[in-house]
Amino acid sequence: MKRRYIPNILSLIRIPFSIALPFLGKLENFYPFLAAYAVAGIADVLDGFLARRFRWESKLGAKMDSIGDTIFLICAISTVIWCLPLKFEWYVFAALGVLVAIRVANALFTRVKFKQWGFVHNLFVKYSSVPIFFLLPLFMFKGEVLNIPLTAMICLVILASVEETWIIKVMENYDMNMKSIYHMKKLKKQKAALADETECEVSLV
Repeated sequence: MKRRYIPNILSLIRIPFSIALPFLGKLENFYPFLAAYAVAGIADVLDGFLARRFRWESKLGAKMDSIGDTIFLICAISTVIWCLPLKFEWYVFAALGVLVAIRVANALFTRVKFKQWGFVHNLFVKYSSVPIFFLLPLFMFKGEVLNIPLTAMICLVILASVEETWIIKVMENYDMNMKSIYHMKKLKKQKAALADETECEVSLV
């Protein structure tokens, strides 16, 4: 087995564990759910880390990672709906509505500007989802949805998604792995400096 396929295998591994979450959430024992949740989460972290650390990145791997993220998100939401009493305050729905609107707008913006569907995997979006990862075990342990922590985490992802919109607007060529608007501006300065050096060399010749 080629080592560069390890991130893809990890992306596949977390799918069955994600699908098991709603069913394990119905059990009286909390620990099987927590174990499956931990495996899915650790696999999610490791696949991206190994791909970047050893340069095992690929278009297939990026797509599999996105599919894994989507399945995990759907299963996590399904677990909340199926296993917990839902008593959402109005501000939760408002925050979710704003988030969904921005995410859809970013996908459409990318499609119109770069003629392809996709999202930018900026660091803010990745890191803003980390606190949300710990919410579901907390909800399952408490046996209820906590509205204020949930809304705070959604607002954090909204801010990250706004940065993604900014990146898409400024970006000249589509790069799903653009880390941040700061990194983009830094790369532009480096390219401009390199272009100036090239012009100077040509003029001297």
